[in-house]
Amino acid sequence: MKRFTGGAVRLAAIGTWLVCIGLAAAAAGASEPPQRTVVLILFDGFLPALLDAHPTPAFDRIEREGSFSRDLAPVFPSISLANQTSISTGCWPAHHGIVSNEFLDPELGRYDHDLGADWMTGCEHLHQAAKRQGLRSAALWYPGTHSKKNGPQATYVSPDVVHEQRPPDAQRVAELLRLLALPDAERPAFVALYMNGPDTPEHYQGIDSPETAAAVVEADALVGKILAAIDASPARDRIAVLVTTDHGMRAVDTIVNMRRILRNHGIAATPISSGTTSFVYLEKDEPAEMERAAAALSGYPEFEVLRRGAFPEYAQLGDGPRVPALIVSAKPPYFIENLERWPSWLQWVGDYGPEFLYAGFNLKATHGFPPDTEGMQGILYAWGSGVARGQKLGPVRAIDIHPTVARLLGMEPGRAVDGVVIEGLIAPPRRALARSAFDQPASLSHGIVWRARRHPCGSICERSVASPCSSRWRSETAPKRSRRISSSVTGASTTSASAVHCPITASASDSTSPASAT
Repeated sequence: MKRFTGGAVRLAAIGTWLVCIGLAAAAAGASEPPQRTVVLILFDGFLPALLDAHPTPAFDRIEREGSFSRDLAPVFPSISLANQTSISTGCWPAHHGIVSNEFLDPELGRYDHDLGADWMTGCEHLHQAAKRQGLRSAALWYPGTHSKKNGPQATYVSPDVVHEQRPPDAQRVAELLRLLALPDAERPAFVALYMNGPDTPEHYQGIDSPETAAAVVEADALVGKILAAIDASPARDRIAVLVTTDHGMRAVDTIVNMRRILRNHGIAATPISSGTTSFVYLEKDEPAEMERAAAALSGYPEFEVLRRGAFPEYAQLGDGPRVPALIVSAKPPYFIENLERWPSWLQWVGDYGPEFLYAGFNLKATHGFPPDTEGMQGILYAWGSGVARGQKLGPVRAIDIHPTVARLLGMEPGRAVDGVVIEGLIAPPRRALARSAFDQPASLSHGIVWRARRHPCGSICERSVASPCSSRWRSETAPKRSRRISSSVTGASTTSASAVHCPITASASDSTSPASAT
């Protein structure tokens, strides 16, 4: 019998070990799922009640086939840039630094609707976090797309232009569809897309105006076009879509003349106002002066006065240098805007006019109120790969969208996230994907879990959309087209205007400036 030497035994063992490693690596590579693509679409100012007031078949489809909430709590103030940044970063304004549409920074100066990433003091946008972790990302007309210091913040970015030079929503969708049609090796794993939506007509024509109705119908048609394109895509089973908004809307009619009020009380300060709040930066930012000014302003029933260091729980603004000593927060139907945004023939009113002035002829509705104010809540609709079917979610928060998207992408959330995953939105893992990175839990170190209200039929509806249970669920949640929008929100008691159908003919060949790759 031939005997093996010690060296031969060791070589045989090493060879066996290498074979095992090779087989294990091959098995792991074979079982690794392809990368999921998640599209986050944000329509500006989409009041949930608009979905009941007008025909929206695309949103109805998402209700049947995906998950949705009509109770999305914005951050305070419920203003565009603060919320768009909180949605994408998962952070409170105290941590990302965009505390309103306009504010003062002692070093950088005045912030005024700037979309640059350099204004952020912390946190990461989803497109930044994805790119940092090696995933291709795209940011289309979304805040934080460009940095003067570090260049484009995503793999694919839209042109760095001011708001007025952006293309219409239909052309933005054409660019999104172009990116989704790219081959697997080039298609972004994450896309953030900002669209105008119904915000402008709500502001200037009214919530129940024909112009707002047309904008809602157009937005729904664009969502339908996106879903149809995904249906026809070879990557159909690997794409998820989330549709959300930055805030709701509420009817207003009277403007608060902060300059006149401060002058009448001898308060030396610079008011920076937007929507329904005025950031009052005192010339002498000292405790005694803050208390004197707060006492003088607290006698007005038309607004609340919030003191830095004693903000209510909903005002997660922190106490950094961008946060003023006092914040004046108007109550409906009052609003506050900077004097330079008033019509030119009204400019003199700031110094010599009344403290409150009817202005319903200029502005019909706005936002910025505390998040629990009727009309400030928004929408969150999710559909596609990894999304639970037939789930009507309970209250969710703007800051919870980031970690939820991160879970769907199978990546770690950005740095210093305040939100948590919306568990009710995530589909239960299938057996075939039990080891998929898509279905691994994301670890979060802090935050409060907001439980979604599940339908009593539970997993039966999740398993079969054709079951009697799911049919009953769909009928219970079907939009009531004759439902009135609350008069406290619209400022009127009449039913909403009839929808104006706006057929969308845009295609991937529409003329637009395509997003550039970096």
